[in-house]
Amino acid sequence: MLWGAQLIWLAWHFAPEALDIAWRIPTGEVGAAVHQEDPWYLWCASVSAVIPPDAAYVFVDNYEAGNDIEIGYYLAPRRHIRVSPKSPAAFLFHALDEEQAAYLIIMRDQPKPPGPGVQAALRSQALLPLQISGPGQAYRVDYQRFHWGFYD
Repeated sequence: MLWGAQLIWLAWHFAPEALDIAWRIPTGEVGAAVHQEDPWYLWCASVSAVIPPDAAYVFVDNYEAGNDIEIGYYLAPRRHIRVSPKSPAAFLFHALDEEQAAYLIIMRDQPKPPGPGVQAALRSQALLPLQISGPGQAYRVDYQRFHWGFYD
């Protein structure tokens, strides 16, 4: 009796997923189900549609989170330069210039305020925000607006 009640409860509980997987198996979209529910993947896919494949981007995030590995995978073959949020302004601007990075991606889910490099970059007006909502913020780098000749 208890076993039967458990089976009925499981069937009721997993009915939406069972219908979804029954539809996905014939179409061959079984692996895509997980990605379509992940907001990080959806945001990366939106960013990937904007950044050209031959462009480079600087990614500002704590390495401990593992987001740099995932975004590098999702945005491949684009060149990926990692920078710590604690980096000074000179280092961030040097990385943008030296690597000719056309985009800057900053994670917003950090508990601490951005470091001095990120704050200086946001104040520099050389960054044009992309209107893509999600866990991060992407910017287009406009080199014409950079004002060189400063030091930390």
